[in-house]
Amino acid sequence: MRKIILFASVLLLTNTLVHAQKKKDLIAEIDKLRQELKTTEGELTEARKNERVSLSKVKTMETQVADLKETNATLLTNMSSFTELSNKKATNLQTSQEIIKVKDQQLNAINDAITANDSLNLAVFSKFKNAIGGDNIKISNGTIYIVLPNTTLFGENDKNYIVDEKAKPTLEKIAATLNANPNLTILVEGNSNALKLDGKKLIDNWDLSSRQAASVVRVLQSDYKVDPKRLEALGKSEYNTEGIETVTRIIIDPKFDEFYNLVKDNMKN
Repeated sequence: MRKIILFASVLLLTNTLVHAQKKKDLIAEIDKLRQELKTTEGELTEARKNERVSLSKVKTMETQVADLKETNATLLTNMSSFTELSNKKATNLQTSQEIIKVKDQQLNAINDAITANDSLNLAVFSKFKNAIGGDNIKISNGTIYIVLPNTTLFGENDKNYIVDEKAKPTLEKIAATLNANPNLTILVEGNSNALKLDGKKLIDNWDLSSRQAASVVRVLQSDYKVDPKRLEALGKSEYNTEGIETVTRIIIDPKFDEFYNLVKDNMKN
């Protein structure tokens, strides 16, 4: 009986120890699980925190992407506008270059014409200079003038309009040069400022200047056979005198004036 009781006691003690050990193990397992749970909760909290940070970064990146897209669209628009503007500038530059080329051609043509005309003037000037000598021949604005005092052509009487015999050798030299150069024409321009005209035979200085110019033309035509189609006479009264003495001007080829005016207009345009 005692053995039974002893066996039962040992069995009970063993069961108690086993149960205690299992309880201890269970408590340890529970503590471990609790620790793992705590760790897991911490990791979950950290994960949620990281998730919020990541979401914030994603939103920031989405905003940046949207800004980049907008910037890219603006750049593309600006690039298109720049390309269009560049094309227009290239077209305008080409047009300007073509205009400059045309203008250069026009200027070259004008310069060539001026050079040719100046050469012709110098040649004609030299011919008349050699023919009559002295300082009576001049060039102004591309036109050649032979300036003769009225006292040389018509004598000391300021109301005279008949060419003096002493002046005819000079007119003969002029006529000879004209006849040797049939492409030249002349304009004889009379100027006078005679005083105390009687108003009958001579009305005024317009009348006197015209008669003096016509008288010179008549001598060139009648005495020295210059073609009258190449001659013109013009009276300018006392309003175009040079210096103190009145003079008669023989203008060689008055078309030179028209040429120079045309050149000046082309240069302005």
